[in-house]
Amino acid sequence: MTRIIITGSKGRMGQALVSCAKRFRDIQVVGQIDQGDDLSAVIAGSDVVIDFSLHDATPAIVELCVKSKKAIVIGTTGHSDSEKSQITNRKSQIPMVWASNFSTGVNTLFWLTR
Repeated sequence: MTRIIITGSKGRMGQALVSCAKRFRDIQVVGQIDQGDDLSAVIAGSDVVIDFSLHDATPAIVELCVKSKKAIVIGTTGHSDSEKSQITNRKSQIPMVWASNFSTGVNTLFWLTR
């Protein structure tokens, strides 16, 4: 069983993830975090944090994941160069997947044009 926390859970993508997770027996949503919620209160009970929050929240979420030794999947966009650098500097410390777009079609296009 993979225990996940979804940040940005009240947004469109967050709601889609919560809904989708219900269809998989091997995934359990153990936290739905949005603005004003305390990720540190629930992170210990998770295996991975899926971040679809706001770009300015992502660096602190990554720092908490590093501190808690939790994997992170980042789908949030719009990061400044400083935020990108701050996040990228942590990728050797925890498992991290960071994609600017999770659409299959867009990622196929990225692959074809590289």
